[in-house]
Amino acid sequence: MTANGIKRWILCTVLTLFMASSIPALPIEGEFWVIADLLELNLPGSNSRTIDELSPREEDALATLIEDARWAFSGMIYGFSVRWTPPAQNRNVAENLQIRPLALIPRGDPRLKTLSTMRETRLIHFLLGYSLDETQAARLEGWQSAVFPSAGGFGRVSLYYGSRREAMEAGIRDALYQWLRLREYNRPREITGRVAFTQFPVTSLDNGFFTALVHLKLDLDSPRPYFAD
Repeated sequence: MTANGIKRWILCTVLTLFMASSIPALPIEGEFWVIADLLELNLPGSNSRTIDELSPREEDALATLIEDARWAFSGMIYGFSVRWTPPAQNRNVAENLQIRPLALIPRGDPRLKTLSTMRETRLIHFLLGYSLDETQAARLEGWQSAVFPSAGGFGRVSLYYGSRREAMEAGIRDALYQWLRLREYNRPREITGRVAFTQFPVTSLDNGFFTALVHLKLDLDSPRPYFAD
């Protein structure tokens, strides 16, 4: 059995053991934010609103935030498939990064809830929680196995031309790069495999950039090398 086969066998074994357990799963939590409108909250006439109300633009931003949270929680429970071609200028190879969830929490799942909100001058913070069923708890626990190596990365994209999702994806790419650069002497042609968040990504706003700090477990295939010309 190959190393990757052993890893997958261990993951399946852990999943089976946990699916048989009756221990209730604790909810998982994470925080995202939206940029607050810098207009006065209490305007004359029909435009007035209280500090707890969201503007139409903030409501739209919250809808995007919920979708990003659904993606991130799914990345903790199920993980992602990844396919990364690092850039190689000397070979005229452009970078290509594909990150796809292995499964997604259903849109509108009532177990995904907003637990609390906190408004600052610049940002509105939302604490989100997702209640796991037994199967999801088993998958989450399976990814925590020591057989899977850990890696961390930092992503940064423009606030004006990018998104929080793209910052998280850039963090995944950086984690792959940081882990591989210490183990692969030659630049690989392609990296494939699976990864999962070990905790909810930490995102922030920094001088006009979305930033994301991510922590991963890795289940990667052997790197595909370049062959000698």
